[in-house]
Amino acid sequence: MSTNQERRAEARQRLREQMEAQARREKQLKIAAAAVVVVVLLGIVGFVVWNKAEEARAEEYAANWITCDYPEDTAAPEKIDPAEYEDQGPEVVAEVERFNEQVDEIGESKRDGEAPTGDQPRRGTAEITITTNSGEIPLLLDREGAPCNVASFVSLSEQGFFNDTECHRLTVAEEGAALSVLQCGDPTGTGLSGPGYTVVDEPPTDLAVADDGSGMSVYPRGTVAMAKSQAPNSAGSQFFLVYEDSMLPAEYTVMGTISESGLEVLDEITDAGVKSNDPSNADYQRPKSAVEIEKVTVGAQEGLPEE
Repeated sequence: MSTNQERRAEARQRLREQMEAQARREKQLKIAAAAVVVVVLLGIVGFVVWNKAEEARAEEYAANWITCDYPEDTAAPEKIDPAEYEDQGPEVVAEVERFNEQVDEIGESKRDGEAPTGDQPRRGTAEITITTNSGEIPLLLDREGAPCNVASFVSLSEQGFFNDTECHRLTVAEEGAALSVLQCGDPTGTGLSGPGYTVVDEPPTDLAVADDGSGMSVYPRGTVAMAKSQAPNSAGSQFFLVYEDSMLPAEYTVMGTISESGLEVLDEITDAGVKSNDPSNADYQRPKSAVEIEKVTVGAQEGLPEE
């Protein structure tokens, strides 16, 4: 039979064992809790690092690429009733009738182009050569100021959209006039047609302001820009080549520059003048010597971002 002393010793031993077991359990719980905290912290750190990396990648992508919108343009020009303008005089009526003739001229000569698909590069240059019956007009297009318009122009050039078309308009600056351009890019030769879609405006921000107080901007000699109507985002395929400094509102997208050899060809074209300065004449502002674009080719493209 155990003595009281032995029983007390056994009780103390059981207590120590219970306390040690409890300590082990608490230590295990603390280790497990610490492990959970570490895992959670690692997860948070990993998420933050991943999120920042994703943000950096998104920022880099946005800096190099742009999503361009090319709305479908199905609106065809409609004829105007000359009788509505009889009270404005015979000259205005004649202009209306000429407009109606141009609407009829569109007919089978209208072409449809395909707009570029996918995101387009924000930077880089493209060498373009416009081969005309008067000589070659090399261009250097810069995407940085007009990525969507340059992408469209390059795409249409690669499709052969401009091949076998005629530059339909030549403005010859006279005293007091402010526009000196050769306008091309309409396969119908009327100035009323385009590729079947439109391009967003990308107006220039670095043009000098005319010093005549008009508030106009100076499009310098050697500029190639997109033509458009007064409506916003109405550019399509028509473009104009500036052969002398011209004053315009800063609403026309600048795509790039014309080479010196191209300007020499332009000078020869413009020196010949126009067939007529009478707005009611069928040859109004048409180059005296027809300017036919035989083909437009895309050369080297440099500085494009890597996909």
